[in-house]
Amino acid sequence: MFLKDWLQEVVPIINLDSAWRWLFIAVIVLLVVLIYLVIHRRKKTLKARLLEKALQPLRADEVRSIVIPDGIGGVLEVERLLLMEQGLLVLETYPLAGHLFGADHIDQWTQIIDGRSYKFPNPLRHVHNSMHALQMLAPKVPIFCRVVFTGEGDFPKGKPAEVSVIATLEHDLQAVIDAPKMATASNKAWQSILRIARKDGHEVLKEAT
Repeated sequence: MFLKDWLQEVVPIINLDSAWRWLFIAVIVLLVVLIYLVIHRRKKTLKARLLEKALQPLRADEVRSIVIPDGIGGVLEVERLLLMEQGLLVLETYPLAGHLFGADHIDQWTQIIDGRSYKFPNPLRHVHNSMHALQMLAPKVPIFCRVVFTGEGDFPKGKPAEVSVIATLEHDLQAVIDAPKMATASNKAWQSILRIARKDGHEVLKEAT
C-alpha cells in the first residue's frame, strides 16, 4: 500500500511540464548525494574510531605533524609519533582503497580500484627515514613504525610486515605490545625529541607544557 500511495503522489509530478520535471530530478539527485555523503562520513568516523581503539593500549602520549632533523642536514615531517612504554612508534596513515600491491624494496606500489591502476611511492621509505632520524635523537630506545591504510583496501598478494589495514591493525600491533617495557628510558627519549622537534615553526615541548 505504501508503494502504491507513493507512486500516486510522484507520478503527477513527473507528468508536469519540463521545468518541474528537472526540478524533481535535481531534488532526487541531491538526496542521493546527501545520503552518500552521510554514509561515507559514518564509515570514515568508524575507521577513525577503530584506529584509535587499536592504539589505545599502547599510547602514553602523542604528537602529530612534527618536523625533526633528518640527520643529513635537512628535515622531515613525522605524521604521528607515539610514546609507549616499549619505546616510540612512528605512524603514517594513507586513505587508499581498492586492491593494493607492494613490498618492502619496491619503489612504486600499485592501487587497483574501479578497474583502473595507479602507482604511488613506497610509503615505507618515509617511515623508515623517520625511524633512522629518531634513532639518532634517541639511540637507547626501540623505534617501531607502522603504515596504516585507512580506506576500504586490502592486499590480495600479502602485505609487508610493517603495513596494516584497519581490519588487521589491532592484531599487527600485538608484537609491539609484547615487546619489553622500558618506560623510564622511553620518557627520557621522548623529552629529548620534543626539545628538538618543531610544529608550525614552534617548539613542541613548549606547546605541550
